[in-house]
Amino acid sequence: MSASVPPRPPSTWTVGFRFRKAQMQADRGPGEAAKATLRDLAGELAATPLRVRTLVVLGDLLASDGDHAVARPVLREAVAPAESLAEADDLADYEVNRARDVVERLA
Repeated sequence: MSASVPPRPPSTWTVGFRFRKAQMQADRGPGEAAKATLRDLAGELAATPLRVRTLVVLGDLLASDGDHAVARPVLREAVAPAESLAEADDLADYEVNRARDVVERLA
């Protein structure tokens, strides 16, 4: 008999590595691989400062590629939980402000 093992949440190390991987993918190419990595990562993260950063970077990439209709909701999704995060750090605050700026430019 094989017992079903519930999936474990991603470790902090793995999550941080994948975020840095997406940044490197964005720097080295057209960004499609980075967007896929960021989408996967955002789908696995709870409301944390790293999820906010992940969504902001994804939204920024989408906006840079001219995909404004998709970028807007991603950036708005980044801003919404950031305001309620008790543990929000300075970098998350910077990313939230950047998301707001991009959303305003896309309006």
